[in-house]
Amino acid sequence: MDFRELTYITTIADCGSVTEAAKRLYISQPSLSYILAKVEEDLGVKLFDRKTSPLTLTYAGERYVATARTILSLSGNLRRELKDIGGGARGEIRIGIPTERAGYMLPKVLGKFHERYPEVQVRLVESRSSEILGELDKDKISFAVLPGGSGEFPIGLESRLIYRERVWLAAPERLLTQKMIRHAGKTADGEPGSTDSADLKEMKDLPFIIMKSGQYIRKKTEKIFRKAGFFPKNVMEVSSCVTAVELARTGMGVTIVPDRALDALGIPRGHADDAGSSPETAKATGGLRILSCSRNEADQSWDVSAVYKKETYLGEPEQYLIKLMMETFGEIEKNI
Repeated sequence: MDFRELTYITTIADCGSVTEAAKRLYISQPSLSYILAKVEEDLGVKLFDRKTSPLTLTYAGERYVATARTILSLSGNLRRELKDIGGGARGEIRIGIPTERAGYMLPKVLGKFHERYPEVQVRLVESRSSEILGELDKDKISFAVLPGGSGEFPIGLESRLIYRERVWLAAPERLLTQKMIRHAGKTADGEPGSTDSADLKEMKDLPFIIMKSGQYIRKKTEKIFRKAGFFPKNVMEVSSCVTAVELARTGMGVTIVPDRALDALGIPRGHADDAGSSPETAKATGGLRILSCSRNEADQSWDVSAVYKKETYLGEPEQYLIKLMMETFGEIEKNI
């Protein structure tokens, strides 16, 4: 049993197919089939049930793969630690991050990261939050950048807060009535108060644009709906928060999205006195009204965190990249 065999068997388990695993490993399918048969012969047990498609692990295979993942994880940890000890700043780090979040966050930090670590390559695994957590469980990535805070991730994972992100309701002005808006009013100094908020109960019959299952924003949206006591009957599902906002701008419906989606489109968030009323703001928002989802602070924001397995050793490059994100987006949060 060697590291190559451990990697090959776990890859077959991940793919559920020798053919697909061979493509991922860049070896021929007959060669991988031979290696699998040789491992099973040496161990005296079958690791996969060939009668199923995709392939499923036998009990012996489950034990093998679980132990193999632990060994490969420990090997990766040791390699990163020894690199730190030797002062070697080269190689690669693999991080998981949802696609739109990658486009929003990484351009703001990777330039500075590569100034310090020019020979460290950052490899991205871009997918939905649920799939990224699966990659983390399989030790395919060092850490992930995901919405969610302490206690919201599966057992065995740790999280480090990067920043808090606000969530907004974006609605076409023409769909709204005054009953649907709770006005913020003014402060004691006569200044505009916090932004107007949505009365979701009054919006229950409006069409909504929501994210597909597997994305954290979908879970957040469903939680907001539950607290409002309804789930909309007229729903369009999309994969992109930016797409949801663009569709809302055309009048297709109401959507709930995080700051990054509005930032990507240059849409401002205003106070009660200027949001949705001035010609300049109306032009910038494209006819959208940007409202707080609730007057309850817990419903208005979420944590964005660096997430990793408890036993994972994060090397100096990984630690520095997380620190850069905390510094960069922590400052953004202060200015919201």
